[in-house]
Amino acid sequence: MAPEVLRGKPYTKAADIYSFGIIMWEMTSGVPAFHNIPHDLNLSLNICRGIRPEIIEGTMPEYVELMKRCWDNNPEKDQLPM
Repeated sequence: MAPEVLRGKPYTKAADIYSFGIIMWEMTSGVPAFHNIPHDLNLSLNICRGIRPEIIEGTMPEYVELMKRCWDNNPEKDQLPM
């Protein structure tokens, strides 16, 4: 779930973009994001603090850059990847 949604803000295009970045990571890793961490309040807090899945070694740099842009902790409309 996107950090801004965890903070109680409504779902927006930014939340969808964050989710897309997570899906991109899952495609490179072959496992669900945060699969080895309990899905609890601590994970939610850490996501809001900026924790993101570890980039998989060998991932194309352009793909990594796009994932990281999707994961921005405080997305602004003019910064969202299009």
